[in-house]
Amino acid sequence: DKFVGDELMAVFKGDRMVEDAIECGRAIQGKVAELNRRYEAPLGVGIGINAGSMVMGAVGSRDRMDYTVLGDNVNLGARLCSAAKAGQILVTRRALDFLGKDHRFDLKQLDPISVKGKKRPIPIYEVGYEV
Repeated sequence: DKFVGDELMAVFKGDRMVEDAIECGRAIQGKVAELNRRYEAPLGVGIGINAGSMVMGAVGSRDRMDYTVLGDNVNLGARLCSAAKAGQILVTRRALDFLGKDHRFDLKQLDPISVKGKKRPIPIYEVGYEV
């Protein structure tokens, strides 16, 4: 969808949105690991995945229009991305509610994290993957 500072925001839709987001995150981390083996200056990427209701549409004015998503769930995804360490893929409990029961992802529950804009800590999980 857009670049926000050093963050890239992607939007996934449909019945497989969370599966697709996790698979994309794993592919990104695989490519980053490949680049780090090839070059001397290592790159660290942390990924945050959230899901839920949000506003999607054209926002702006005649001079500058942007088709984007807005809302609390978007903000939480960005906070999760900031909390993720290099090589880590973090997913909210809310996003996991959208996964099918037969998913094949290796998920490890972590301690909940406190983020700006939320009164209660957010339950999160780390996605395991092989590089």
